[in-house]
Amino acid sequence: MIKYKIDVIKALEGIKINTTVARKSGIFGQDTMKKFRNGDTRISLDVLNRLCCLLKMQPGDIVEFMEEEEDREKIITKICEK
Repeated sequence: MIKYKIDVIKALEGIKINTTVARKSGIFGQDTMKKFRNGDTRISLDVLNRLCCLLKMQPGDIVEFMEEEEDREKIITKICEK
């Protein structure tokens, strides 16, 4: 499972970007900001690119893969079945 390594909302607030600024500027929509707030990593690569640009970070500084048993069951076992 992909998880955030940082608190995205706190990092954005550190550079003076809150929900209102993000929405008004068009950087991130309300739904995307809600995903950040809830730890939902189902974002597009375009959104990740914008985060990297704004926060001056690499993708690996923002998110990480942490394997969970559920991942193995959903993904790996499907390959083994064929």
